[in-house]
Amino acid sequence: MPNVTLATCTVIVEGARTSDLQAAKNRGARVLHEGFDGKVLLQCDSVEQAFGIANLLHERQVGSATPNFVRYIRPTAPSPQGTLGWAHRTLRVPEAWQITQGSADVKIAVLDEGVDVGHPALSAAVVAQKDFIGSNGNSASPSGNDAHGTCCAGIIVSRDANRPGIAKKCSLIAARIGMGDGHDGWVFDDYATADAIDWSWREGAAVISNSWGGGVASDAISRAFGRARTQGRGGLGSVVVIAAGNAQAPIDFPGNLPGYITVGASNPSDELKTRTSSDGENWWGSNFGPTMWLLAPGVFISTTDISGPAGYKPGDFTDEFNGTSSATPHVAAAAALILSIAPTLSASEVREILRATAVQLPGQTTFTEELGWGRLDVAAAVARAASATPLALGNAAPPAATRATKKKKLKVKVKLEPKTKLKPKAKLKPKAKLKPKVKPARK
Repeated sequence: MPNVTLATCTVIVEGARTSDLQAAKNRGARVLHEGFDGKVLLQCDSVEQAFGIANLLHERQVGSATPNFVRYIRPTAPSPQGTLGWAHRTLRVPEAWQITQGSADVKIAVLDEGVDVGHPALSAAVVAQKDFIGSNGNSASPSGNDAHGTCCAGIIVSRDANRPGIAKKCSLIAARIGMGDGHDGWVFDDYATADAIDWSWREGAAVISNSWGGGVASDAISRAFGRARTQGRGGLGSVVVIAAGNAQAPIDFPGNLPGYITVGASNPSDELKTRTSSDGENWWGSNFGPTMWLLAPGVFISTTDISGPAGYKPGDFTDEFNGTSSATPHVAAAAALILSIAPTLSASEVREILRATAVQLPGQTTFTEELGWGRLDVAAAVARAASATPLALGNAAPPAATRATKKKKLKVKVKLEPKTKLKPKAKLKPKAKLKPKVKPARK
């Protein structure tokens, strides 16, 4: 089954007054759920009615009113082999650990298809967990073989001596926002995801790691990320890190949102991961675009797997994790180490440190849409955070028309690792009538 985005019979509303909700109820809508930061999920009888209610509330000038979408995405196939420890060596993690191995006060939220919170290498790191998509309540444990989130968490906070996380003394917030469909696919929806973002920063997440994406752009998710970036950590902002996607195509939503840390993938030869790069994984390549910030290791990654027989392979670990999904937690962990040594830095300052200390790849002289500002260097980033040297901080904008491979036309698309190609959804305009553009989800 291809990657798809499906409209539902529900509407996400923010900033609605009592009179606005009553107007929606008068049209047949019902309040299904009340979430964080004023979000309300309304139940309608049909997709057409949901679009009509969204129009009605938009005309009444509520903060936001959008149909709620369910997204179906597929991961990349795993690597055929592992190269234990190459990522840490390339990123100079042992050198960074001479300064800090992380602080328990720094919490990293992993929003994914759940985390094996009882895993021997992860349990001690977990300080908060919640299921937003299933019925597990205050448990973020995954179902079946849904190991993706466990792999991401291990890259960041694994306590295992042989496969340690980069920020191995930091804390973990686990938010389950998706679940497997039983056929190697992944299902999640906009309302639950937005609510998980708001819950995470309110739980004290200094960093929010997002190895997922795809489907039409979501105002609810975008607004939740905006609150995390501006209101998290008492106004300093939570650092939001997002995977670019694996189709060797334009960056997916939400990685195409400006102002965050969008991460592409590199390989053991310190190359941009493409379908023809030297690693041999010819079924995927890192996405590209103007929001690309930097690269990090994305093939042959050794990390935690669901303990026991479930997961990607039997046992407690895997050496086969890949994709920009695996690159993203490397950067999230680096951000956590930066904040462990310099907790008063703002989210934008952390973003700038990662930019300023990135290693340019061979032939690179400046920003490009494929490489961003270069490849992550954890040791340099932590040293800069610990240094008294003044920083020229600010949101550096990528120069126009500086792509290193601009003349190359990328034509082949591949399966994504929780990623799908996006077609941005236009914002609602006053009095403009919305029409469903996708088929409703079937029960």
